[in-house]
Amino acid sequence: EEIILDAVKAGYRHFDTASYYGNEETLGKALKRSGIPRDQFFIVSKVWNDAQKLGRAAVRHSVERSIADLNFGTYYDLFLIHWPVPNYFVETYRELESLQGEKKIRYIGLSNFSPAEYEELISNNISVPPVVNQFEVSPFMYRPRDVEYFQCKGVLVSSSKALHRGEGFDHPIIEIISKRHNITAAQVVLRWGLQKGLIVVAKTSNSGRMVENRDILHFSLGQDEMAKLDSITTEKDVSDREMLEK
Repeated sequence: EEIILDAVKAGYRHFDTASYYGNEETLGKALKRSGIPRDQFFIVSKVWNDAQKLGRAAVRHSVERSIADLNFGTYYDLFLIHWPVPNYFVETYRELESLQGEKKIRYIGLSNFSPAEYEELISNNISVPPVVNQFEVSPFMYRPRDVEYFQCKGVLVSSSKALHRGEGFDHPIIEIISKRHNITAAQVVLRWGLQKGLIVVAKTSNSGRMVENRDILHFSLGQDEMAKLDSITTEKDVSDREMLEK
């Protein structure tokens, strides 16, 4: 709870959780303690694979349990399908549409969907288009065709693992840009995401880094710097990640 309160003090208002993470209750308690009204926060959660496989009633139960566990207001601002479970994700989405109609969810989104899975969803005549697709995006895992595909469809791209868990911060390209601008490696990576038009979801338990990670508006990266950061991801990186996503 104290880490969450540190984040609130640092100015964060967008919090990303999931039933699978098991921390919805802790998040709700901390945000209540902050004394800031519910409508000042944007809170995101996700429905996990097991509920999808059990059908729409289980999806509904999972979302309602997430609302109860959060115990901070009567809704989530955004609810995502955590993974596109084959043969189930369309019906999962339809149940989220029903829950949105009941004002238990403000917006519906996706997580880890490929363009093909998105096309399958859309082809099933859903009523409410998804507003976002969250998947791994950073200079260490950059799939420009996927990012551009969703952005061209009017779907926001939210970058999970935006900091790549801090791995690769000693990469020569990162170090050169960091020294040039007198900023941290994390600020380089987060500014890259911002200039790509991404919703950047960063994770840290260090209160000092929380402040640093938000301080990325006082500088910008040049086209050459952006291109060099784009080049860090290798074809092997992408193929290894896509194997995990199958």
